[in-house]
Amino acid sequence: MAAHPVRWVPLVVVGLVAGLVQVAAGVVMYLSGVYFEPSSLRVMTALLAASIAVGTWWYGKHVLGGQTTYWKALLVGIFIAVSCGLTYITYNVVSVSFLYPHFLEDMIQAEFARASAGMDTAGAARLLESLRAEVTLQRLVVGNFTAVLRLGSVFSVLISVGFLKRWRRARPAVTEAV
Repeated sequence: MAAHPVRWVPLVVVGLVAGLVQVAAGVVMYLSGVYFEPSSLRVMTALLAASIAVGTWWYGKHVLGGQTTYWKALLVGIFIAVSCGLTYITYNVVSVSFLYPHFLEDMIQAEFARASAGMDTAGAARLLESLRAEVTLQRLVVGNFTAVLRLGSVFSVLISVGFLKRWRRARPAVTEAV
């Protein structure tokens, strides 16, 4: 079995494509008016898992010649997660700063609508003031990046287990032939 070193250029391309898919999904959901709905978070989470799975599979098949190990799959998955996160937060900074300057206020209003139901006027006013103080571009970027890293790491570990099981199944057959 030939050793297949990690090739960084295709890995960067896979990570960038996965990140751009995340950005495209976010833009479509925002422009269609569903970005702040709770279901959009599930869509983005599923898309992250799918991006890591497909990216790991593609990289393993086309770059590593089908010789993916658990550790290489884990490295590839985590790299894809980091790339998705970096691409998405770069888009966050650019879009909120230049393209959608009202994004943070839209986010505040969506959260306020959910959280203020049934509140008295004074409580609702305090909530709105608190949300406006807490919701900043910096917190958005840090929150998005850490969430993608955490979820992406978990997905990478789980996806890599499939390669560990396949490697263990193939390994005894090799030693029996010797």
